[in-house]
Amino acid sequence: MPWTGFELEPSGEVKNCIISKNIIGNSNSTPITEILASEKNITLKENMLLDNKPSNCQGCYLQEQNRSSLDSISSRLYYLKEVSAKTNLDIYDDKKNFSLKHVDLRWTNSCNQACVYCDATLSSKWAQELNVKIKSKKEARQDIKNFVFENISKLQNVYLAGGEPMLMKENVEFLQLLKQKNPECSIRVNTNLSTTQTGIFDLLCSFPNLHWTVSAEAIEDEYEYIRHHGSWNDFVANLKIITKLGHKISFNMLHFILNYESLFDCIDYFKAIGFNDNSFIAGPLYTPEYMNILNLPDSVVRQIYERIETRLDLKPQGYLKNSYENLLTYYQNTQWTKDTDRFFKETDIRDTRRGTNCKKVFPKLYGVLDA
Repeated sequence: MPWTGFELEPSGEVKNCIISKNIIGNSNSTPITEILASEKNITLKENMLLDNKPSNCQGCYLQEQNRSSLDSISSRLYYLKEVSAKTNLDIYDDKKNFSLKHVDLRWTNSCNQACVYCDATLSSKWAQELNVKIKSKKEARQDIKNFVFENISKLQNVYLAGGEPMLMKENVEFLQLLKQKNPECSIRVNTNLSTTQTGIFDLLCSFPNLHWTVSAEAIEDEYEYIRHHGSWNDFVANLKIITKLGHKISFNMLHFILNYESLFDCIDYFKAIGFNDNSFIAGPLYTPEYMNILNLPDSVVRQIYERIETRLDLKPQGYLKNSYENLLTYYQNTQWTKDTDRFFKETDIRDTRRGTNCKKVFPKLYGVLDA
C-alpha cells in the first residue's frame, strides 16, 4: 500500500490504509505529494523492504500468522493480489517510488445515521447530535482532489466510504471523471444503503466493476437501535433494488457487545434470502472499547467461542469461513480488562439524549451483564 495508495479520513488525516494505525500526515496542513514522500512513509517502506513488520501493520500480519488455511486473506494480501497483478513489480524496489493505483476516499463525515459505535468525526448526524464541528479545509480537499484527478486514468481500485458516500457531493465530480477516463476501474462503495434516490447512486450503477459493501450487523429493532435514524424497512427495500442490478454485494459486519448473539441471526437472514458464504465480512469491534465483546462475562465469551466453532464445523466457505476464524482468533488471543461500568454509563447517556432504550431492545444482554 505505501507504494501504490493511501486512505483519506474525513478529518483530513492520511493513512496507508484504513486498518493501519499509522497517520502519515494531515492534508489540512501538508500537500498530499509531500505526505507520500515524507520521512514517515519512507521509513515504513524501508522496514517492509527489510522484511521487518511495522507495528502499525500488526493487524494484517497477526491475521496471516494465525490463519488456518490459505483461504484466510488479510487486507494486506488482498491489495497485493488486486494491485500487484496489474502493476510492474519494479515499483517495490525503491523506497522513493510511488504510483497511485488504489485510493480510499472519505471526503467528509456526511452521514444520515448515527450508529452507536461511531462518532462525530465519521458521522455528521453524530456531530449534529453533540453540537460539534469537524474542521476540514476546503483547500486541503481540493489538493487531494487535484492529485487523484491527475492520476485517475491509472487507478485500478477505488474504495468510497465515509460517512455515507452516496451523500457526498465530492463523489459526483469524481465519478463523472472516472467514468470518462477510466470506466473499467473497480469500485467498492461502503454504504448504509439508506437511500438509492441520489445522482451518485445512478453514477455508481453505470460502472461494470462495482462492488457494494453494505453495512449491517443486526435486523429489525436491533438494526434501528444500532443504526440510529436508520429504517429497517427502507434498508430491505433498497437491498432488493441493488440485488436486481447484478453487481457484487457483500455485507460489512461488526461483532460487538450489542449483537453478540444476533450477528449470527443476521447472517442467517441474509443467507435465507439468497446470499452465499462469500457475501460476509465480519470482524470484531475494536473501538469504543466499552462495546467490545470481551467485556462480557468469561462464561458468555466461551459460549461465543463454542458457537463460532459449531458454525465452522458446518464447513462454511470463502469470506464467511475467514470471518469466523478471525473472530475466534481475536477472542481467544486478546488480553482484556473488562469495563461494564463504562458500558452502562455511556449507554445511559446516549439513551437519555436520543430517547432510546437499550435495555428494552436488548433484554438478554442486560440479563447477562446484571448477573
